[in-house]
Amino acid sequence: MRIIKRYSLLLSLGILLFGSCVSKDSSLGTDQAELIPADTLCFPINDSTHYESKAMFQFEYSGREYLFFQNQRDKGSPHISIFDIEKECLYKSIPVYKEGPNGIPHVLGGWPLDMDHFIVTTGSTQFYMIDDAGHITYKSPALYVRRKNNVPLYDGYCGTRVLSYYASPAIFRDSLFYFPQKAVGFPHTADNWSTSNLFAYMNMNTGELGRTKFCYPSVFDKAEDIYSAIYGRDHSYADTGKDVAVSFEETDSIYVSSDFHHVRAYNAKSRYFPHLRPEPENPNQDLLTWIRKDANTPQYHHLLYDKYRKVFYRFACMPYEYPELRSPMDEDTGREFSIIILNDKYEIIGETRFPGNTYAYRLWFIGRDGLYLSLNNQGNPDFDEDRLLFRRLKLEYKK
Repeated sequence: MRIIKRYSLLLSLGILLFGSCVSKDSSLGTDQAELIPADTLCFPINDSTHYESKAMFQFEYSGREYLFFQNQRDKGSPHISIFDIEKECLYKSIPVYKEGPNGIPHVLGGWPLDMDHFIVTTGSTQFYMIDDAGHITYKSPALYVRRKNNVPLYDGYCGTRVLSYYASPAIFRDSLFYFPQKAVGFPHTADNWSTSNLFAYMNMNTGELGRTKFCYPSVFDKAEDIYSAIYGRDHSYADTGKDVAVSFEETDSIYVSSDFHHVRAYNAKSRYFPHLRPEPENPNQDLLTWIRKDANTPQYHHLLYDKYRKVFYRFACMPYEYPELRSPMDEDTGREFSIIILNDKYEIIGETRFPGNTYAYRLWFIGRDGLYLSLNNQGNPDFDEDRLLFRRLKLEYKK
């Protein structure tokens, strides 16, 4: 009897442990949820607006949804368009001046504060706030950049960039404005990655600058040399209002912090990829060789947070053969990708794969009714450069 009881106890314990392992593993790559293509949105645009945008963010004002769309300056007149999402029309346009007392050099990114006030970030080390007439109402102090052999060495702060082309939203905590520091510390030694800040902040009331303690993870462990080796350090991040989650191009995990100091890692690997780890690249390759090699390497792209459905979307780009005759500056229009879905506990609950030649995966926004992906892919039979076209992806849970 004692032997039977002991056997039953061990069997029960084994079942319990097995069930625990299954439960844990089932959160990684299971298909509880998927993204289903649904209806489309269409915004007509004029000749001075190009369909591509470096910064495109949904926001709400007086109970309605709007789309902030910063036109690319080199492909149209410099301005910000505000679209009414429900009516599918232009609501108003805000000029962004190149010269004069309200001139802003090298615009690269922006963010809607409300309907009448906007942040404009630049490739330089300053950012601005403008009103709906394009007048500068605030200009940040210049951030220090040291140069050697005409190469910028960012051992202070680097420029502010708030983008959606590689998802990098503005982050606010009370009066503090947080912005990414993607080039600080370059070129890195093998030892200083862990002290290289991913974010800096500015107190919008006092102008005080500071660095966070949210730094590169331990997978970055090799030295860079500006002439012979460089890491793929590009990263995207998502803000929940409580947590900030960071996704690097070549790491399976995402890295999450609630205080810009203590960091937790979560597995967010695509089922379609081998395990990825950042490896140094030779920057002396010619541009076309580099771009083709980069395109043929699996990598992660956006990390987005959907506050309406409390899930994350992590984009995974499949290896892609860059056409021989295509310009290296053209889009990878045929590249397939998937979107990994994670719940608010950072558990994978699904992954949906999408074809090439349909979506312009870099162009997106999240609205009340779902995730919207641009259809302005030049390989799409419905491509129209005179309209902004978006397909809504509906999040559905399997029964």
